[in-house]
Amino acid sequence: MTRVERWPKLLHGPIELSDCVVQGQVDQDLVVLAAKLTAGKRSVGVEVVVNDREVDVIELHPEPEDALAVLRNGFEVTEAPLTPEEFRSQVEAALIVRADRGAWIRERIPELLELGTDPRPDLPERAVQLRRWLGLPAYEPLPRMSTADPLPLVLPPPVPVTGFRLAVALSEPDDAIWRRLEVRSDVTLAGLHRILAAAFDRDEREYHRFETAYGGFSVDAQSSEGDRFDDEVTLGQVITSPGHRLVYEAESWRHWIRIEQLVALPGAPSCLDGERAAPPAECEDHQSYEMLLEALRDPDDEENEELLEELGGHGFDPEWFDKEVVDERLARLS
Repeated sequence: MTRVERWPKLLHGPIELSDCVVQGQVDQDLVVLAAKLTAGKRSVGVEVVVNDREVDVIELHPEPEDALAVLRNGFEVTEAPLTPEEFRSQVEAALIVRADRGAWIRERIPELLELGTDPRPDLPERAVQLRRWLGLPAYEPLPRMSTADPLPLVLPPPVPVTGFRLAVALSEPDDAIWRRLEVRSDVTLAGLHRILAAAFDRDEREYHRFETAYGGFSVDAQSSEGDRFDDEVTLGQVITSPGHRLVYEAESWRHWIRIEQLVALPGAPSCLDGERAAPPAECEDHQSYEMLLEALRDPDDEENEELLEELGGHGFDPEWFDKEVVDERLARLS
């Protein structure tokens, strides 16, 4: 890649901001804010990498489109356009989080700065220059909460409604427990939770959370810092194309959700296929489920009888799956 000359000499005169985009890497807390900066006849691409809400990298590219290639190269990425005002706001929020953390370390534990070399020693200088180019005010170390507000990722507008064929699988155990479902793209994540609870025979009142490239969404946004409410966003806003994924967490069980293909708009959610029964409600995590499976191999053992009672194993068949039963539960939702 062509080396960008020293920043202060790079752009002169009024800066025009255009082609602003936010990119999110699927299933990761990493975001790239990219835009084109133009002064006179010269344009460069600016790439601001935000990792866990704070600026981690500020980079310039002689070719503006290279700023958008960082995540596109080999990663599953979701993108949304930003207005220049939204771009400035999100960059400033992430710069403040980074600067606040640095100010806190210098004040509270300065010896930490002496333990090693900063991997990005020029980041503060670049942040100052970027603020000037974007017309942002200089950083002021005002008293703030120790945890700043999370980066407000902008959700794309709803797209035309279609049908999604989804593959949903528990991330554990090794023997896959999965369902193939068809749903509408305009279902809210709260509505999708009800569908998944029916598909996996769970109580829909359980705590649940979705992890997406646009941040977390949950039933109780107050209990998870930075989350938004799951009834305020549709499935088609956070994943849009075949291959896109998100994570669904119900109590302590994590599931992968992946779009397999776009389909005709279904009249109601339906189950096409699946394998194995979901763990009983008494199994709170993967370890307890493995204990249940072990106990089922010798159910007449006295200790195993107690485990079966405790873990909901009486009458439980881990290999059982009946698509028609799942469809009946889904029909009751409608």
